[in-house]
Amino acid sequence: MTPTRTLLFLLLLAGTALTGCRPSTVFDQSSPLPEQGWAAGDTIHFQAAMQDTLNLHEMYLTVRHTTGYPYRNLFLFLDIAFPDGRILRDTLECMLAEPSGRWTGKGFGHIKSHAFLFRDDVWFPAEGPYGFSLVHGMREDTLEGMADIGIRIERK
Repeated sequence: MTPTRTLLFLLLLAGTALTGCRPSTVFDQSSPLPEQGWAAGDTIHFQAAMQDTLNLHEMYLTVRHTTGYPYRNLFLFLDIAFPDGRILRDTLECMLAEPSGRWTGKGFGHIKSHAFLFRDDVWFPAEGPYGFSLVHGMREDTLEGMADIGIRIERK
């Protein structure tokens, strides 16, 4: 085998290995939040058309905020609406900084990104649209420093 073919083969093998081990993203959507702040009554909605009723999934909450965000945590109220009309309500706490105040998110500059696993081994019992509604629960009329928020679902 020529050196060029060997290099091409190794690159192809490495690319296959890297992409073969990644979880399969089924849904990934985020919503930008107003620069002037996220009002307490403003609900963020997402809708995922789930088709896979056999495999288990992981559900993530994605959060981007500025370094001007005044708290080290974020409380959220999440409603998940099933295709049959049932609603599951949950309260989530996302830790954005260590007790020392050091941000735990990724990113350079004044924007930090987080992905919080909030449900593991999720089985979707029925095909169809699942609705996700988020409101913040931070005891502030307008929460400043939040850039966007989203939901990501990955097949295990």
